[in-house]
Amino acid sequence: MSPFNLSSKFVSYFTLVSVLALFWGCATTKKEKNYSAGQLLQQSKRLAKKKETEEAKAKVQQLLEDYPDSKERVAATMLLADIHFNEEEYEEAKFHYQKFTELYPAHQFVDRAHYYKTMSNFKLIDLASRDLTPVNSALEGFRRFAQDFPKSSYAKKAKIKITQCLDVLAQNMFEIGKFYFRTGSYQSAIQRLKRLKVEYPKNSYILEAEFLLGESYYKEQNFSEARTYYKTVIKKSPRSEFAKEARLRLRALR
Repeated sequence: MSPFNLSSKFVSYFTLVSVLALFWGCATTKKEKNYSAGQLLQQSKRLAKKKETEEAKAKVQQLLEDYPDSKERVAATMLLADIHFNEEEYEEAKFHYQKFTELYPAHQFVDRAHYYKTMSNFKLIDLASRDLTPVNSALEGFRRFAQDFPKSSYAKKAKIKITQCLDVLAQNMFEIGKFYFRTGSYQSAIQRLKRLKVEYPKNSYILEAEFLLGESYYKEQNFSEARTYYKTVIKKSPRSEFAKEARLRLRALR
């Protein structure tokens, strides 16, 4: 066989393989793009349920890009937000829930989007941080939600979250007052703890705050005010450890 014939056969074989590869690639691509919006939505739900979140996100994004006018787009937008929320990607979740509320303000599940958008702020709260921005944002969001959606199935949960946000703010104020007391800045402690009593009168920290107010006045040698707060502690919770300490202080003051 001549080298020419061998070369021709090699070229023909190479061409055939290339054509087949191109055909197979096109067929595969076509198959991937042939999924309907409904199929892509179901696939993304299954993937999300199996915790294959990156694949689930990709399917949702494909649906949103390939079928921008489909009815499945509504559920896909909410699903994408839910996936981010469940993955603790709260900034991304906030963005997509907000997008849902803007695109579908009259949808029957818009209250859910508002609630979980605010829950994303709530989840960003770091008790060890001095930054109270997420707390205040969550508190404002839950209060607005309770006002705008009083009959929502999430209304009761929103009220519970309002209480939790207030507890975080009260705890922050209390810890600052306690810090001032520990460092001997008694006047600053008195100001902060009195503010706590005014702004959060029913908070669980109030009894200890009353005792620390008595202690702060005692350290400042304002014994008249100290007696008042010690007596208040005893009256509010006579069997508490704070009441026990307050009685000791009152005996000393006699």
